[in-house]
Amino acid sequence: MQTQDAAACAGYGEDVQAMLEADQALRGRQDYLAAPEDGGQTRRGAQLALVERSNAIRLETLLARCGWPLRSVHGAGAGKAAWQLVRHDLALQQAAAPHLERAVAAGEADGPALAQLLDRIAVARGEPQRYGTQMRQLDACRWTPQPLDDRARVEERRRQLGLPGLEEQEKQANLMVIHEGCENQAAMPPLRFNK
Repeated sequence: MQTQDAAACAGYGEDVQAMLEADQALRGRQDYLAAPEDGGQTRRGAQLALVERSNAIRLETLLARCGWPLRSVHGAGAGKAAWQLVRHDLALQQAAAPHLERAVAAGEADGPALAQLLDRIAVARGEPQRYGTQMRQLDACRWTPQPLDDRARVEERRRQLGLPGLEEQEKQANLMVIHEGCENQAAMPPLRFNK
């Protein structure tokens, strides 16, 4: 863990929760199907970009000063909130990775979040994944992991972090595909709408 300035890190958990709430409030107002000339959508997009930049600067400062939010100090929700904030920005992901690695090694953060973070960075750099968490669509019905460094080693790393095997992950990802003509469509329960 970083040498923590107790005063600066005391409210870390609340800070990341507040940052996530601001992010999610604006993200929830986005209409991703709106016409490009929609002025309201343009303003909301600019507001979201401003909040994302502000959150990234604040979180990067907190990471440098306090490390990754620790479960025993800042609460389990703080690490989850930090992950939600980090996942949208590659530079922030790269800054956060060593902090999250130390926290996971100390048993203070979730291993699956680390696997996803390291794989996102690898895919963005055009490198093979170490954990196989990032998927790509093969066709309208099938998803598979982005390129892996070595399937057997990936499976072992996944076990170490408490992730299911790659076959199970692929099965779950492909169960979510509900396009007409896909084999799994019959396995999906019909959507029910309240009147």
